Amino acid sequence: MKNFVIPSLDKPNLKNPEILSNYLNQSLEAFSDITGVPVTFFAADNRIISQFNSNNKICSMFQVYLQSDSSCRKNLTSAGQFSSRLGEPYIFLCKAGLTNIATPLIIDGEFAGYFIAGPIVMGELRSSTAKKFSAMNTLSDVSLKMAEMFAEKMHVFLPNQVSELPLLLHNSILIAVAGNHVYNTLRVQNEKQNQINVNIQRYKKSHSEIEYPYALENEILECMVSGVYTRAKELFAELLNAFSLMETGNMDGIRTKVIWFFAIVIRTVNESGGSINDSIDLDLDVMNRICDAETYEQLLEVSKSLIEMISQNSMRSVYSGNSQIISAALQYINKNFKEKISLKAIETNLHVNPSYFSTLFKNEMGITFTDYLNTLKIEYACTLLANSNMSIIDISLSAGFDDQSYFTKVFRKAKGVTPKQYRSSHSHDAEEIL
Repeated sequence: MKNFVIPSLDKPNLKNPEILSNYLNQSLEAFSDITGVPVTFFAADNRIISQFNSNNKICSMFQVYLQSDSSCRKNLTSAGQFSSRLGEPYIFLCKAGLTNIATPLIIDGEFAGYFIAGPIVMGELRSSTAKKFSAMNTLSDVSLKMAEMFAEKMHVFLPNQVSELPLLLHNSILIAVAGNHVYNTLRVQNEKQNQINVNIQRYKKSHSEIEYPYALENEILECMVSGVYTRAKELFAELLNAFSLMETGNMDGIRTKVIWFFAIVIRTVNESGGSINDSIDLDLDVMNRICDAETYEQLLEVSKSLIEMISQNSMRSVYSGNSQIISAALQYINKNFKEKISLKAIETNLHVNPSYFSTLFKNEMGITFTDYLNTLKIEYACTLLANSNMSIIDISLSAGFDDQSYFTKVFRKAKGVTPKQYRSSHSHDAEEIL
């Protein structure tokens, strides 16, 4: 008896992935010969490229299998593409009710095609299978009888054997494409999506209604306008999770909410004095990627990229100079303007001399540190006056003013009216609260 010689592990053809490597060809031949299961390789555009053990493939008897736009082929295409998103084999029933296994071919992160192993009979051959053959094809009595005879001779696999076949097939492909990290990544993404669905079901059992997270949304907007994109990205992960719960995991609904969120972001940043329209035109592909995102993870990463881009652009619209001190100061001030910020606080946090900073700020920004700080406070107060029922004294405290009379003085100087008068002309609420 001669020893079996394992073929050398040649690399996949990256320029033409439809040409299977010698190692992969022999691996699939071995799988098909030992199991008796026919295997067909489909290109990424769903063309049949090669077949293994085709004599055992009952589909070859039918014209509908050869028609790329038939319901039969569309069923196989859908399964193949779904397996590419899973990153692992997918067991499914074809239109005739027979069992098949789809598994993807991924080379260097690119979907190069998919394999369909089957069809096979699991458990027992059902009488409805012959009827489905006839319904999908225009068969003569002789052709139908031949199909029935072929089906009766097909090997019957037990359910536990069918569950083991995907592992053999998957491993045959993994070794041949020299690396499984891409498949693992796809599988992890799918597991995360499944966990999200589990969380949704748990949440639905314990909560009767999910309210829109306006407070979280506003906090993200404040961070982005201030250029604090790291914190904004952290908060957005929470917002996206809330969207997922609200839409019960439906990606179309989640995408719609994300797109609407960014529409609000763009409007808010522009109203705050920034101008990001040019940047959005340049990065329109990022917005398109939101629409194209198929998984939760993809949507999160694309959104984070857009948040960082908008935040950085917003900061550049406020200050376009070269001073790192002023850039750092603006981020600190914009994030903390509602707190008690003084030149002493700037000295402590930025390690810069107060007198030097005060002069540098005026030269670089064309406005004093105090005036810039008060401008942020007043604009925030205007938002609260127009959109909330908070009392004016509470608004002054929320905007960072300790003294209401000083708040009124600064407000009148900036807007030409008192806070009360501003609310009367801008409030969305009929009832005025003093």
